Amino acid sequence: MTRLLSLDSTTLGTTMKNKIGQVSLLSTLGGLTLTQIGIHAGWLQGYPWTILAAGFEAGTVGGLADWFAVSALFREIPIPIIRRHTNIIVKNRHQLTEGVVDLVTNRWLSPDVIREKLSDVPIAEALVRMLQEPHNQSRAFEFLRDFLGRFADSLDTPEVAQLFQKIFKDQIEGIDIAAPLGRWLDGTIRRGEHHQLWDMILTAAQRSLNEDSTRQMLVDKVNGTIQEYKNEGIFKKFFVGLGEFVGGVNADSVVSKILTAANEFINEAKDNPSHPARQRFDASLLEFAQKLASGDADAHATINNFKKKLVDNADAREIIQSLLSRFKSTMTDQLRHNDTPFMTLLVNNVQRLLKELESDKTAQRKIDAWMRETITTLINKYHHEIGNMVRSSLSKLDDVGLVNQIEEKVGNDLQFIRLNGAVVGGLAGILISLVKLVFLKQ
Repeated sequence: MTRLLSLDSTTLGTTMKNKIGQVSLLSTLGGLTLTQIGIHAGWLQGYPWTILAAGFEAGTVGGLADWFAVSALFREIPIPIIRRHTNIIVKNRHQLTEGVVDLVTNRWLSPDVIREKLSDVPIAEALVRMLQEPHNQSRAFEFLRDFLGRFADSLDTPEVAQLFQKIFKDQIEGIDIAAPLGRWLDGTIRRGEHHQLWDMILTAAQRSLNEDSTRQMLVDKVNGTIQEYKNEGIFKKFFVGLGEFVGGVNADSVVSKILTAANEFINEAKDNPSHPARQRFDASLLEFAQKLASGDADAHATINNFKKKLVDNADAREIIQSLLSRFKSTMTDQLRHNDTPFMTLLVNNVQRLLKELESDKTAQRKIDAWMRETITTLINKYHHEIGNMVRSSLSKLDDVGLVNQIEEKVGNDLQFIRLNGAVVGGLAGILISLVKLVFLKQ
């Protein structure tokens, strides 16, 4: 109820302000009419009534003059000849717009004014304080999630893969990996740390050998070789055909023996670092590692050639793109919710950074200096956009909308101008009448 009464009193006060000019004019006009009728009818006699009538007359003239002046600002007054000097705001709209633009850009928001205001603003401190508020922090993390998500969406494009390939190529070409590789390889072999790799390779090879597809491939290859041998001459064809007829030449049997021998070899070499084949290969690899470490030209050329083929290979881009695609998928999953490991890590680190920055005044001063310099550069470069924004906002209003907005802001004060005109005019009329009365008596 109290609020309702407050609103009603506010509305009533606004209405009274909007009507005060009309009330003052009607009051002086009514007073003029009544006093003149009373004087001419003989009801009102004597100098006081004459002076009062003169006051009402002057107040009416002053009120009418100020009504015309105020009304002429906002709308056209249909009075011959002088109507051309009414509706001033609409007719001078362009000059008013440019005046407002000049006032805003060159006085209120000039580069010097903005720089002066920025010098007193603790930007970093205010930013830290704002980001420590839970709702602002939540919005900041939502922004980071959206930004990183958009970034991740474009990770597996061919252009990004090409960029990473170029970066990888530039880094690899500028690094001498031959000597460090040689030293690492030498130490690895001497310490026996490569034996586990040997076992993994041999196990994988044995698994592949024993697959049905491998066996069928070998059978097809042996059959093809037998057929080629038979086609080399009549006698070879006869004897090979005879061997096939009696079962002496059989591709399945040959492949079985090959696979059996290969499995026996792998079983002997697996888990056996002292196997002759492994020792010979280790010796060759150790010799190559020593050449790399000592700067042997041929060994270094081999590595450099391998590097060039690695980074220039057309398949390298596909590999990089495949890795980026997997990384994109991982990032997308991690950014899907706030409780994922990545988001948890991000939130914890940002909060830790904010706490450290809150007490680190040196870092705050550096951030303030950087931000002021950046903002100043942007202001100098794009300061004209402030004027364009003001100009654009004003241009969106039609004539009626512009007049209504101005009248809404200053209309109440202009009503008091009309009131002052009536009051000052009335007082001036009374004063003039008094002066005339004094001089006429003399």
